[in-house]
Amino acid sequence: MTLAVKYLFIFLLLLTGCVSSEKQFQGYIFGTYYNIKISNPQNLSIVQSSIDSKLHEIDMLFSNYKNDSYLMKFNRKEKQIFSDDFNSLLNHSIKICEFVNQNFNIFSGSLVNLWGFGPLKRTGLPKDEAIDKVIPNGCNSTSNDHLEIDFSAIAKGHAVDEISKLLDDQNLKNYFIDIGGEILIKGNKKKSPWIICIENPDISNSKPVKCLSKKDNEKYMAIATSGDYRNFFTINNRRYSHTIDPKTGYPISNNLASVSVALPGQFRHTGDADALATALNVMGLNKGFEFAVNNSIAALFVFKLENEFSIRMTPSFEDIIH
Repeated sequence: MTLAVKYLFIFLLLLTGCVSSEKQFQGYIFGTYYNIKISNPQNLSIVQSSIDSKLHEIDMLFSNYKNDSYLMKFNRKEKQIFSDDFNSLLNHSIKICEFVNQNFNIFSGSLVNLWGFGPLKRTGLPKDEAIDKVIPNGCNSTSNDHLEIDFSAIAKGHAVDEISKLLDDQNLKNYFIDIGGEILIKGNKKKSPWIICIENPDISNSKPVKCLSKKDNEKYMAIATSGDYRNFFTINNRRYSHTIDPKTGYPISNNLASVSVALPGQFRHTGDADALATALNVMGLNKGFEFAVNNSIAALFVFKLENEFSIRMTPSFEDIIH
């Protein structure tokens, strides 16, 4: 998942009605939209400016499309003031990489650019020898110092969590945050729960795949989806996904259309849901499903079987269906 609009389309729909006690904030960031709804708001006079300021700050840290962002300067080995926030997400991403056996790896930036899914224009298919040179070697910074970092598969989710912190600091208890399809909900919409519906990748079927909501004893629920059914290119009748396998260096080639991960609980985990959805997508249906079940991850897999879309849900996901 990237910060560019053509890479997002994570395809989660929030079903909400218009109620007088609900305040909405909308805007454009990371090459995509943000949509924030707050139920039963109180003093919100500075919320919009605070949201925009925080999102701009995050964009200038992690964007791989802004030439003067902290990330771009970091990749160019330019000297700059140490950033605790940047270093924190870097270290956390390394831990996730290790947890998912390298199926999510932020040191894949050079691969993403090589395949033309980054800010650089695609010039054709990369050579095998060029790919081999930029395959990440494990998850640590030292062995991958020659490679570019790309936070696209975690940055939007991380931004959602940061905006949640901002709203919590203002003692807001009922809201949903959607940044380019990465969603975090807290509390309720008026007296009813927030209902999240996952869009069907079958363009001929507008019915959502499943809808879900958090339980009353859970403070938050994060939802993220990784899918490539709208972001790919075709050369010589072969389809190339924008999701790159960090271990092979090539776009994934499996029958998955999308993977959705929901992480309910007492803590914010939208960045984790973002990264895990990508990792499970890279693993493929069977390995991804087994990994999710073994680690009690609420995940929904949408896959194509004989020209029809089917779904498979982990027990943890079935437990939160609305």
